[in-house]
Amino acid sequence: MIRRLIDGLSLRARLTVWYSLVLVSVLSAFAVTVVWQQSRIGMRRVDRELDALGATLDNVFRDEISEIHDPGAAALEARATMAVPGRALAIGDANGHLLASTGSLLEQGSEPLGGGRLLERGGGTWTEQTSKGAWRIRLRRAAVGDQQFELLVAAPFDEVLRERREAIEAMWIGIPIVLLLASVGGLWLATIGLRPIARMARRATDVSPGGMEDLGESDRRDELGQLARAFNGLLARLRQTLHTQRQFMADASHELRTPVSVIQSAADVTLARDKRSVDEYREAVSIIGTEAKRLGRLVDDMLVLARADAGGYPLRCERLYLNELIAECRRTVEVLARERGVSIRTLGVDDVPFTGDENLLRRMLLNLLQNAVAYTRPGGAVTVDLSPNGRSVYIRVKDEGDGIPESDRVRIFDRFVQIDAARRGAGTGLGLPIARWIAEAHGGRLDLEDTRATGSTFVVELPVSPQLKR
Repeated sequence: MIRRLIDGLSLRARLTVWYSLVLVSVLSAFAVTVVWQQSRIGMRRVDRELDALGATLDNVFRDEISEIHDPGAAALEARATMAVPGRALAIGDANGHLLASTGSLLEQGSEPLGGGRLLERGGGTWTEQTSKGAWRIRLRRAAVGDQQFELLVAAPFDEVLRERREAIEAMWIGIPIVLLLASVGGLWLATIGLRPIARMARRATDVSPGGMEDLGESDRRDELGQLARAFNGLLARLRQTLHTQRQFMADASHELRTPVSVIQSAADVTLARDKRSVDEYREAVSIIGTEAKRLGRLVDDMLVLARADAGGYPLRCERLYLNELIAECRRTVEVLARERGVSIRTLGVDDVPFTGDENLLRRMLLNLLQNAVAYTRPGGAVTVDLSPNGRSVYIRVKDEGDGIPESDRVRIFDRFVQIDAARRGAGTGLGLPIARWIAEAHGGRLDLEDTRATGSTFVVELPVSPQLKR
């Protein structure tokens, strides 16, 4: 109940409440410690006084008994000599018989405390509650010649108790005042400390999704400055993501429009006349089929990237051999390669085990091989080199094309980018982005290692123990 009530308050009020609760705990512990320590100090003061008084009584009694040689008379003389207002004393023999005492101060009811009951305790210091209040009593033994005596001295303990009561009263008065002042000060400090956050919140409310506003540059070195910089960085990443999504939608719309327009045009032209030959119908259906396949590949690639961006593409990992997967992909692409007069060569070692998603890895290799075949000059060759080094596995795909211009090397991994305008329509421009995502999903990377006029080399680095990204 209290927790729900506190959670319903503002942050400033919650900080003040929690600060006040902590302060109450600290002040309570401080008050208990002070009262306890003050009682100990008062008790030690009384004990030191009783020690001094008992030592004096011992000396006086020894002097008197050495002169009188009568223990009873010596005790009476010592009592008369040691009469101290507000203090009590008693002298008894070894059998607990009382020789002399200031009995009026040591009475409890009708029985004197100076009698055998106290003298039989055998020594020590303790506190005794009497009809005249609490007393602190010190009992010590004294040996005079071959005789044993017990000397008792006592002092009222009310002064110490009074001091403790006054300390408790002072705490009951002082703690609420300190708590009130501290709570008001804490509320003021919380207001001052949270004021920059309130300003940032108001400015963040005014930030538009597509605008360039942020919280502004902050030169603060404290946590609020870190918060402002982190929020500005978040806004920058969100703008970049929004820009990427908008660009993706625009590019996707453009790429989808072309096959849809071709299909629609082929259907309209075919249906424009009532009668057409079988060859004309076959040609129209062939065009529609080709564009439908391209449209299907494009939609499939877009779906893969969309699920990858959303983190909703689960990896189905299994044990496999990369050399066998490369040989399988080579056989698949060799049909396209023979049509273009391109050969495919594979290099590297056999039996390279790996743990990963076989379907995704196959897609990555097919994208790289198809891309290399598409850009290799007729009569050229595509080389696939598999080379593990213990910690990582490197797959290099080298083509014999015209290379990639310097201005386009940064763009080749962007979506819907096709460097060779003459080959637009043959692909979707999503092969390399998908291949890079697959490599990164397996904890690796895909980079352009080298490009020149004689061809380009793409390298895939996969860790032997991949940190899979799901």
